[in-house]
Amino acid sequence: MIKDLISVVMPTYNDGAYLSSAIEDILNQTYVDFELIIVDDGSTDNTQEILQKYAKQDDRIRLFVKENGGTGSALNLGFEHAHGEFGTWVSSD
Repeated sequence: MIKDLISVVMPTYNDGAYLSSAIEDILNQTYVDFELIIVDDGSTDNTQEILQKYAKQDDRIRLFVKENGGTGSALNLGFEHAHGEFGTWVSSD
């Protein structure tokens, strides 16, 4: 656990149309001591392309991909990998 770090988990599934906006909203926060953990829950659209682009731009973004299992399992995976003292989650749509 890293003191004062906020872990933000974002599960996503075929949300390519909304994903850039959701990621930008997180990245544009004034508080910068966070990690954004995005879990792709088996998307079949352009989600992976979008995620790779953002991960290359900002090292606070961590990506995980899993077989589709629903929001709960994606959140569980994200929080298993969280390093923050505090944790929250946001929807990608």
